[in-house]
Amino acid sequence: MNKKIAIVVGGSGGIGSEIVKSLINKGAYVCGTYSNNKDNIIKNIDGGVAKEYLSIYEMDLFNEGSVNNTFSQILKEKKAIDIIVFSATVKIDNKSLLNIEWDDFKEHIDLQTRGLVYIIKNLREQIKNKYKTKFIIILTEYCIGKPPTGISHYITAKYSLMGLAKSMAVELAKYNCTVNMISPGIVKTGLTSNLPQKIIDIYTEDNPLKRLATPKDVADVVLFLSSEEANYLNGVNIIVNGGEVML
Repeated sequence: MNKKIAIVVGGSGGIGSEIVKSLINKGAYVCGTYSNNKDNIIKNIDGGVAKEYLSIYEMDLFNEGSVNNTFSQILKEKKAIDIIVFSATVKIDNKSLLNIEWDDFKEHIDLQTRGLVYIIKNLREQIKNKYKTKFIIILTEYCIGKPPTGISHYITAKYSLMGLAKSMAVELAKYNCTVNMISPGIVKTGLTSNLPQKIIDIYTEDNPLKRLATPKDVADVVLFLSSEEANYLNGVNIIVNGGEVML
């Protein structure tokens, strides 16, 4: 993976920052984006990482102009992007379906699906020129099987993102692109730290491995999908949940 250019969209999150660190450790030059918590990208990377292989960019996925400006800058500096990891999310509020509003759905769908559409638009020339490009989309295990209650807006957005990712895998393959997905179970990050301990206890007790996923569990799969060994994988959704849901 030496000298590959990767962009991690959502690089300041718990999973995203671990992906940034793992890619750098494998020799990739990483562009990490954030909408807030810029310091998390640096804070979550230990001193052993070569920070000269990291560039940080502010990018608002809700704003097409912001996405355009960020990608214009990156492509001007790097010429092309080899790996695009989409690991963005917004705060997940627990809301009953009977009490939720359309705006709650819209916020998540706009970030997950519209945000990725903006990114694709910025990579049109690279894709049309058949530059080998790997897209890796972070979903959730709740795209498989029975979802939990209270987060229908988040789950609906992830299903929308999964539909877009599968369409990309079909339509972009002829341009030398691959598009694969990762569906983690509950991951031990700041995003899940607000969950009631009872829910964590029930999940870990039911899980065959008796623990939550870690950001590194997800990052390791990203490394594989980014590698040459995964060149023939396309449209695959890898479940990273310790066997909590099996297909």
